Amino acid sequence: MSVFVNNKRRDVIRWRQMQLKAKKLIESKRASEGDSGRRITLRKLAEHLSLSRTTISTILNGGPEATRFSEETQRRVVESAKKLGYRPNYFARSLGKKRSFLIGVIAPDFGNGYEGALLSGFVRRLLDTGYTAFVSNHFWSTSLLKRHIETLCDRGAEGLLLIDSTPSETPGIPAVTICTDRSPKWSSRVSIDNALGIWEAINHLVSLGHREIAFIKGPVGNGDSEDRWNAVLTTCKKLGVRVDPRLTVQLERLERHAEEGRIAGQKLLSSGKPFTALVAYNDVSALGAMAVLREAGFEVPTNVSVVGFDDIEFASIANPPLTTVRQPLQEMGAAAAELLIRKLASNARVQDLCVRPKLIVRSSTCPRQSVPAKGKRQVLKNARGAKVLES
Repeated sequence: MSVFVNNKRRDVIRWRQMQLKAKKLIESKRASEGDSGRRITLRKLAEHLSLSRTTISTILNGGPEATRFSEETQRRVVESAKKLGYRPNYFARSLGKKRSFLIGVIAPDFGNGYEGALLSGFVRRLLDTGYTAFVSNHFWSTSLLKRHIETLCDRGAEGLLLIDSTPSETPGIPAVTICTDRSPKWSSRVSIDNALGIWEAINHLVSLGHREIAFIKGPVGNGDSEDRWNAVLTTCKKLGVRVDPRLTVQLERLERHAEEGRIAGQKLLSSGKPFTALVAYNDVSALGAMAVLREAGFEVPTNVSVVGFDDIEFASIANPPLTTVRQPLQEMGAAAAELLIRKLASNARVQDLCVRPKLIVRSSTCPRQSVPAKGKRQVLKNARGAKVLES
């Protein structure tokens, strides 16, 4: 019995030794391929190359001082760092230079395509600058917006991009705003020429013979809502188009952005007032309203022409493709990054930037047709329980 136990114990010990040996072989192989799973420190890299950490840091930083070393030494350092998977410790680097290289980006939400396109352009411009963007949402909560700003500042953010987010007081660091109804003295602003965009949208419909035009206003508190609506009133007055209160609805703020447009479209249809064209606050609400129109038996654009604003990615592949006022969103994001970089370099106010929009005509608009047939009225009455096309 004792012989059996001893043999079993030896087998267990031998098996554990084989496991340990295999583990060491795997770790050795990973280390040789620069994939040890552990961060290679500057000290270990220096020991591997028999060079000082200062020498390696100078070469990898790529500054003018790196030319003090021979090309062979520079090559060895760069190749070894790549092979071993060395990455600079930016936390230590930031402490040494008293810099964080962090920029905060704050928006209400990134779910409707508009903010996402701005962020894409912003981050792309930052790629070669050494800065990293940290993104957060406040979901229209002023207290959460304030907390995000305080948190970013506490963690050493050097600048802020505020999308449709204007705090009541200065954050104390350089900032650039996009889509805001005002431009605080402490920030620089990237904006769109809403007056020009709205003029082109409504003038396009009027040139197609439309006079009974419905409008979807932006939600209360959105940066462009008031500016864009004032442009609607001014443009309609110049073109002799009546803005009928029964054909004017305001977006409700929901987490599901497309649903905002559906609700607005349902309100317009239930008003009982006929219309042949619709100008929406943005593309998302336009697409939601188009869905409701189709469900009610209308054809877009034969019965109702629809125009949006923004030209988000989905506008061109909608059914039908949406006529809209294009904001060059990625370019605006890149421009915001450029302004912020300049502010960080000079610590001074940089001039605001106003961007020209462009009307993009697609298949959701056409010349005004006759009033929809009686059959369309009946379909709509059955679908919504209200007679909405009285002539």
